[in-house]
Amino acid sequence: MHVDILMATCDGERYIRNQLLSLQQQTFEDWTLWVHDDVSKDDTLHILHKFAELDCRIKIVEDGTKKRLGPGGNFLGLTKYSTAEYVIFCDQDDIWFEKKLEILVGFAEKNFNADIPCLVYCNAYGYSDVEGVIAIDGISRTHAKNLKEFLFLNGGYQGCSILFNKRLCKMTAEYRADYIFLHDDVVSLLAHTFGCVYFLPKKLMLYRQHASNVTGNVIDLRSYLKRVFNINMYVLSAKHYKEKESFYNAYKNDLNDDARRLFVAYLAFPKKALLKRIHLIIHNEFSIGGSKLKLLIKTIIRKPIG
Repeated sequence: MHVDILMATCDGERYIRNQLLSLQQQTFEDWTLWVHDDVSKDDTLHILHKFAELDCRIKIVEDGTKKRLGPGGNFLGLTKYSTAEYVIFCDQDDIWFEKKLEILVGFAEKNFNADIPCLVYCNAYGYSDVEGVIAIDGISRTHAKNLKEFLFLNGGYQGCSILFNKRLCKMTAEYRADYIFLHDDVVSLLAHTFGCVYFLPKKLMLYRQHASNVTGNVIDLRSYLKRVFNINMYVLSAKHYKEKESFYNAYKNDLNDDARRLFVAYLAFPKKALLKRIHLIIHNEFSIGGSKLKLLIKTIIRKPIG
């Protein structure tokens, strides 16, 4: 069973050696690493070539692109190179525990249906780049079982924690929507809409926390709860809302009746008055990862979109 690892790099010279070494130490060894660099201005590409010279499993995609794609476009572009049964995203700055691939592939072998898009995501420790220690005991707090629990999450599952099958990779490589924010949003949304999503509650890597994190640092539980009740924030992120709106416009004819109803209600949410927003949540049984109370509190104390 082969796995394609997709890594998007950009100015990662400080961290990338440790990540590449952690891949080479995986107990599951049947993998190919596809790397595309997003116009790094540092020594990232030189380091990649040095590793590739010594390990034939490392393939550097050099397509002559001179314009930065951003993480979403960079990762999604790599899906076109994958032919493996399983695919996994890989950030340039994390450290994988040696059994990460073995455990995720083992789970996929037992639970995935090859005919529908499937993904599994794991947990991780938050690793402090400043102190060099584990700072947070887990990065995954919210888990959706279905589309109505997922739509209000303002994002997908952490990209570096996701392993998905060939069917989902093909759908991602052929993605039709005209607006993309982040790659993990796209893969999570496709899987929740058309297939299956699983959570494996094992911490299989160190998720590095530093000032240059693309998707921001994971915060501790106290800070997380403080943010939930922050009246100066919003219920829906404008960028994630636009991403889901673009997705719906591209795929609405492929949706079943229930999914279409949920998307229409979600997209109507920020356009309605407060009482109607509350009614919309209750009527459609929307929640944030199963918590209706959290979504209702946010709706009452926050502006609808921002």
